[in-house]
Amino acid sequence: MTGSWSHLRRNSWQLLLALALVPLLWMLFAFTPLDRILIAPYYDAQAHGFPLRDNFFMQDVLHSGLKLVVVGIGITVLGAFLLTFIVPQWTGQRRRLLWLFSAMALASLLVSLLKHASTQHCPWDLAEYGGYAPYSGLFDALPANVTAGKCFPGGHAAGGFVLIAFYFALRDVRPGYARLGLAGGLLLGMLMGWAQMMRGAHFLSHNLWSAWVVWVCLAVYYQLLPPQPH
Repeated sequence: MTGSWSHLRRNSWQLLLALALVPLLWMLFAFTPLDRILIAPYYDAQAHGFPLRDNFFMQDVLHSGLKLVVVGIGITVLGAFLLTFIVPQWTGQRRRLLWLFSAMALASLLVSLLKHASTQHCPWDLAEYGGYAPYSGLFDALPANVTAGKCFPGGHAAGGFVLIAFYFALRDVRPGYARLGLAGGLLLGMLMGWAQMMRGAHFLSHNLWSAWVVWVCLAVYYQLLPPQPH
């Protein structure tokens, strides 16, 4: 019990940092036009749409292709976990591998559920970008005749951000590799999220909130059920 309490206090900064960012993130996008500024270069006002929306490289490589890469990583982790029942030398990593796979799945599921329940629309569905829906802020209610957009937070970006699970899985035993996992997850998540911005599928705020949700989910999971006993 003492070890668990010490572990909680030592790693509480992960959740405290995330909570401190909530008002900053909200104010950044509620009171500035940053979302619109960053997506403006990818919108063609004359064509009333996003030219890169159906671009082969953007759609088949950066969207579908990178999604398959993340799925492949998840399957590899699951396969390694199953091999711990066959390869005696891997037995000691069984809990960590199971934690890693379940953490990635849990974070992905949470973002998916939040997205399904959200009212916000994708940029390409907004009237100002050739769509049909009015713009709404994070906590704004939609008009009665407008259906929910179900486009927040960014689901595709979350596919990259869930690789931050490697940071939490390894930070207690391999700090160097853990930092690589953190950097890789953040970079891939931003790449996948920015590709969706270029297609008109998401705003930057959608992607940053996705990173926030994934981080909080992983940090809480790490506290409640760590990848190794403490």
